[in-house]
Amino acid sequence: MRRRLSPYERVVWAAGERLPVNIAAVARVTGRTTAARVREAVAFARERHPLLGVRVADPGWWQARLTTVGTGDPPVRVVRATGNGGPGDWSRVVEEELQRPFDTSTGPLARFVLVDAGEAFDLVAVFHHLVADAVSAGVVVRDLLTRLAAAPVAGTDPVLAPPADQLVPGPRTRPADLLRTARALGGPVPVPRPRGGPLVFHPWTLDREETALLLKRCRSEGTTLQSALCAAFARAATPGRPARIAVAADLRRVLDPPPGEAVGLYAASFVISADGGDDLWTAAREARTDIHARLTPDALRPLVRVFRLTSAVPHRAIGALLRRGEERGPRFDVSVSNARLPIPEEYGPLRLYAVHGAAHTSLSGAPLVIVIGFGGRLFCSVTSTDGEASADLCRRATDLLLDGV
Repeated sequence: MRRRLSPYERVVWAAGERLPVNIAAVARVTGRTTAARVREAVAFARERHPLLGVRVADPGWWQARLTTVGTGDPPVRVVRATGNGGPGDWSRVVEEELQRPFDTSTGPLARFVLVDAGEAFDLVAVFHHLVADAVSAGVVVRDLLTRLAAAPVAGTDPVLAPPADQLVPGPRTRPADLLRTARALGGPVPVPRPRGGPLVFHPWTLDREETALLLKRCRSEGTTLQSALCAAFARAATPGRPARIAVAADLRRVLDPPPGEAVGLYAASFVISADGGDDLWTAAREARTDIHARLTPDALRPLVRVFRLTSAVPHRAIGALLRRGEERGPRFDVSVSNARLPIPEEYGPLRLYAVHGAAHTSLSGAPLVIVIGFGGRLFCSVTSTDGEASADLCRRATDLLLDGV
């Protein structure tokens, strides 16, 4: 594989030279495996999903390309579990790996850690955001576990991943897209957040009964889980004023042809103003209206298309500009991403019983919350550099949701 970086990919690559851009997925599995089998499964996944084995070559003003030439398979590190099956070992691994940058000039831009507990294991998959998003991480986890179970993977031919820019339909880029994108991304929040502390990763889970009650209440109130999450975190984060909530958007809904199960960067984000208000469900319905308006094709396309206007700007200048924007302060009070992974629980002798996501894409201190629906439960996590404040925020928001049902 060898192709030029698209404008969108080029901006993400430039950001990663100056800022953190790592994402991770944690697959918690009952059953036994070995490091050798995991390495073989990773090599298989790399053949099926070429972006797992790329580097950035010819990193000049115009010539930067993604290539698989000269890169090996993604590395697999092995950690022996010391705890009793709790989050201690794998949480520490997530914190370590999210803060370890990828060398884009040598690649590969993915790596894995096996936390071996004998009769169970945790598999931590870490990606440079340039090559994967949340849906991609779920596809990789599924393919790895299928291979570990010695089961055939449907459609074993390589799944090519064209850049999102190439699949965006509609008119060419217009200068007005710059203004629309600036509004969608928001500006610095009114109150600066503490920054500069160590990265903290905190996971928690809603059980099946809590999840079922919450989803039932969302349906009865005419709203969505994402909107309810935004309303709860708004009330918990900024009582007395509206909160700026960053919302992740899956671009696959507007790309033509749809990239399907391609592993790549097919996500963007926008910022909404959410008011927790006195009534959680009124606030959730208001957030739903705003989010749905932002998820229309006409609103999503400029989030990718606008980067075509940066083609004449050197990538170092883009990285410096993004770093200065980050230093001004966070663009949001809290980021809330919600994804449902429609992947199996059973893989022969292996059983996937939990999946947590994590991200480190900001130095601002603003908490990044990821909620994954899998197996009838909600698996949640937050990463931030503001110590235990984000964990307290998540406890308050979760209590608001559960009290509301």
